[in-house]
Amino acid sequence: MNFMADDDFILLMSHCENRAREGFDNNLYILTVSDREKLRNAGIQTAHEQPGWSSVEPERGQYNWAYVDNIINRNRSAGLKSLIQLGGWMLPNWIPDDWKAQCADGTYEQETLSIWNEEGQEASIKYYQDFMAHYKDTFDVGFFFGDWQGGEGTMPSTHCYFDHAAKESYRDIYGSDAVINLETAEGINWFHNSIISHYMKKGKVFYDYNKEIWNEQQRLMDRWNKAFGNHPQPEIMKMYRELYPDASLVLLQYTYFDSSHTQDEHDWVDNIINISQCETIVEAMFCEGLKTTAPAAIAKGFRGQIVHPAHSTSNHYLDQQDVDRIKVAYDLWRRSRNL
Repeated sequence: MNFMADDDFILLMSHCENRAREGFDNNLYILTVSDREKLRNAGIQTAHEQPGWSSVEPERGQYNWAYVDNIINRNRSAGLKSLIQLGGWMLPNWIPDDWKAQCADGTYEQETLSIWNEEGQEASIKYYQDFMAHYKDTFDVGFFFGDWQGGEGTMPSTHCYFDHAAKESYRDIYGSDAVINLETAEGINWFHNSIISHYMKKGKVFYDYNKEIWNEQQRLMDRWNKAFGNHPQPEIMKMYRELYPDASLVLLQYTYFDSSHTQDEHDWVDNIINISQCETIVEAMFCEGLKTTAPAAIAKGFRGQIVHPAHSTSNHYLDQQDVDRIKVAYDLWRRSRNL
């Protein structure tokens, strides 16, 4: 691994400014520096952060680095590294509607760029590159890419692929009168290939930065609705490995051990691991789940787990029980690696 050290096994999923605009009340408890120090002492070494694009680049080309520095320094003060997920959520107000994903009824998804709009995608790539360049020589800050809902989905479930650029892409293949329909083989094939192309472009940005690419698309979501666009994930990971044989590939697969993740979901993830030789980090199902998921993840040969202390649906504070659970799991991970 490039960003994670050999003894990093658990990532802190710290939903602070998660996908939010600066000052936005998202009803999520922000872990204090003291909280983070407790978690660091329990074994967590990295905080997973998801700052909103609108807060980082409120005006085109004008960056609010103080906002990002505040997030990073909060972790740094506690001895934590920061893993910054760069995505397309919380789009800045300067993004025009015609760059955004559009539904069949003409409405725009206000937080989603069209993956077919070249101008919008070029702007997002510049944002990623400028962001990473600003922290280029900072050893305790890493980056990865994620689209909708923090990367679990490529797109929302609203079938928002009817913007002008998307229609033109479809008609270039199937003719000027063709209509996009994911209920057809043609529609699925076009959508499938479009998403692969999209991830290849975005993945290259992160490979060029530090030869590391993370991916966290969820097949589970595609089982609910094909419009999420996660079905090409195996091909995406395989192509990454073929294109970048020296890359560190990481599969951040949130749901593996939960009850919704059935055997076919396990087979899906295991196949991706096999064909791409990627490292795998799986969800702990919150801290109380570590007791059962940590031994299972170790037995599978996974790289580590991601946890979410102080979840908004339970407590608006850091529960000492959660800290203790993390400490027990971390010690188990260390023993499994003879550390």
